[in-house]
Amino acid sequence: MQRYDPEGPSGSGWVPPDLERVFREFRNPLRGMGGWRLVPGAVVLLLAILFWSSWFTVQPEETGVVQRFGAVVRTVGPGLHFKLPYGIERVRLIPTARVLKEEFGFRSVATAPGRRTQYADNKAFKGESLMLSGDLNVIDVQWIVQYRIEDPVRYLFQIRDTPQTIRDLAEAVMRRVVGNRLGSDVLTVGRVAVSTEVKEEMQKILTDYGAGIRLVTVELQDVTPPDPVKPAFNEVNEARQDRERTINQAQEQANREIPKARGEAARTITEAEGYALE
Repeated sequence: MQRYDPEGPSGSGWVPPDLERVFREFRNPLRGMGGWRLVPGAVVLLLAILFWSSWFTVQPEETGVVQRFGAVVRTVGPGLHFKLPYGIERVRLIPTARVLKEEFGFRSVATAPGRRTQYADNKAFKGESLMLSGDLNVIDVQWIVQYRIEDPVRYLFQIRDTPQTIRDLAEAVMRRVVGNRLGSDVLTVGRVAVSTEVKEEMQKILTDYGAGIRLVTVELQDVTPPDPVKPAFNEVNEARQDRERTINQAQEQANREIPKARGEAARTITEAEGYALE
């Protein structure tokens, strides 16, 4: 560093630094740490890190998206690949060959292979499954959305948070579709129609967004009335089933008796005509 000397050679009072002294002070700490012998080891370590960060592996069910300083430069398939060292290029692995799933109204818990699937407490997710039907009845709709990633670049960068967008979109569309139908229809015979309509509308919106997503299926897992009214609903459902069973039994008896009566009537008419001819 410079020092102040009123009688210095420059006349300004400031004396230029002694370069030999500065170099000597800088070299002394290196001697305490092993000196310049550490430099080759540091260079080898740095080269090893750069070499190790220049290779990456993509699994069979994945696609690698390579970014250089944040910009996408290419996509690569499964296998061993080369890239520029750490800090220049980075790789993001996207499961394009896997069917991904979003659950609504319930959550499944991961278990060991071969064991029965377990489910978390569904009471914590009632806020996303309880909805109002067209006849102002509250029903509990649990469903799943399965999808695949067709375009990994669009999946990453077209939408800020694609999984959350899929969840918000699925919930909004499902509430609209259920809200346009009778609760009894959704609870009984209208499940397939509801699933189909939700899937078609979601796919159209995702395509317009350019999300790079292809829906595989939208499936209603369980549709029930809320817990406080389940006993009353079960009684009504049992009464409807009894009515249907009685109607079916009456129809079966009618199908059996009416042809029999027609046959007897035809026989009687034939016998009467024969008697008249005699």
